[in-house]
Amino acid sequence: MINTLYVGADYKSIPQLNGTQVNVEYVQNGMIAIGAVQAGDYDCIIIEDTLPLMSVSRLVDEFVSMESKVPVISIVRSKERKSNFLDDFGHGLYGWFEPDMGDSEELVSLIESAKNFHNFIKNTDRKDKRYLTPVGYKNLVGISSNMLSIYRLMIQIRRKDVTTLLTGESGTGKNVAAKTLHLTGIRRDKAVISVNCPAIPSELLESELFGHEKGSFTGAIGKKDGKFLAANGGTIFLDEIGDMSPTLQAKILRVLESGEIERVGGTETIKVNVRVISATNQKLEKKIREGVFREDLYHRINVFPISLPPLRVRKEDIPATAMAILKKHVKKYNSISRFICYEGIKVLKSYSWPGNVREMENLLERVVLLCENKIITDKDILPLLPKNNDDEQIKVSEKEPASSSTIKTEQEIVKNNLNDSNLVNNNLNNDKDNPIITLKELEHSAIIEGLKRTKWNLSLTAQQLGISRMTLYRKIDQHGLKKDG
Repeated sequence: MINTLYVGADYKSIPQLNGTQVNVEYVQNGMIAIGAVQAGDYDCIIIEDTLPLMSVSRLVDEFVSMESKVPVISIVRSKERKSNFLDDFGHGLYGWFEPDMGDSEELVSLIESAKNFHNFIKNTDRKDKRYLTPVGYKNLVGISSNMLSIYRLMIQIRRKDVTTLLTGESGTGKNVAAKTLHLTGIRRDKAVISVNCPAIPSELLESELFGHEKGSFTGAIGKKDGKFLAANGGTIFLDEIGDMSPTLQAKILRVLESGEIERVGGTETIKVNVRVISATNQKLEKKIREGVFREDLYHRINVFPISLPPLRVRKEDIPATAMAILKKHVKKYNSISRFICYEGIKVLKSYSWPGNVREMENLLERVVLLCENKIITDKDILPLLPKNNDDEQIKVSEKEPASSSTIKTEQEIVKNNLNDSNLVNNNLNNDKDNPIITLKELEHSAIIEGLKRTKWNLSLTAQQLGISRMTLYRKIDQHGLKKDG
């Protein structure tokens, strides 16, 4: 059984939990709940949408301050709660549930995940617990079993100065993981220097890493220290080390073996004390067989490998990851968005995310820039997903019949675009003697026709024209178009 405390206010029970393995203990308000948690042993706490005597936010803060760190799930019913939700996320909430939309299986799965995470917390050393957050470990977000395995590995080497290799697909968060290793390790008070190896031309990378003497090459107008000296005493992160040239690989090997470097064009041997964390999205074993990556260097950087899982194999992490990204961009752009609704989360979970977390961050940044409402829906997300993806499961919840009309609209758009294209081609073929229409005139006509067709729905017009809404605004202003005209 999973022992759950339910702070239910006027709601005495949760119908979705009837007949499940979840043992629910009901209390009416937050004051009683605080006493119950201090005296009892719970795997999870569920807090209702609104409470008497104490606000939901304050109660969440109270639970977070307790040493037991029991995961807290928020019931979200009202529009008001959705409008305030983002303020609580990141300050203590583990997850949330919309009872008007979600079913029993979804809620039980969330509670089971909370129990699993709480067991992980309880089995973690007290000194390591300080780096655990309500939804992850330090800067990493994720509560799935896959991510808990990553956290265990990181905790194992937290007090050890070990060379580490991070592997995984592009966008899985290797950069964030490297910084987390540094910020939780014994060198956390020193510098962490990141080097994106493919971003620097190979002929300049050696100078970037090791520094150079004055006059050592054209443009070397003075002596310069490299990244290894900048990171001395701390950590250097070599991102995409698999793209490094064999010559430079030999010099990295020397640093790892002897802790010695030389500036380009110099003869002085300099001792450095640096922890090296490397990352790659390539199969280094294959590159070794191909003769483009040194096997001895591979064994030196692969002392403690950590493989980060792709987002598609840990779908249960998507809600928390999406909300963390939303919180970041809402702050960055001072957006009014505060919540991603049930259908929106369902769309995010049904997509395969070939670009992983980086792709999700890119998509949600655009959503935040375009959405003009506090609550982000599936209709804000679907138009921004790749149109040529092969994931047949990407669709809106069956509870939302608009999905069929959305698909129909997209089909009509394609058909109309083809018809328009054929019309232009026919006109060009039939009217060879007529003056050629300028691109500006074509653009003007297309925008007017699009606005008329959608009755000045700017979002839909921009989508049909294949441009962003901001670009459409600019074009309307350039052409001097007005709704009345």
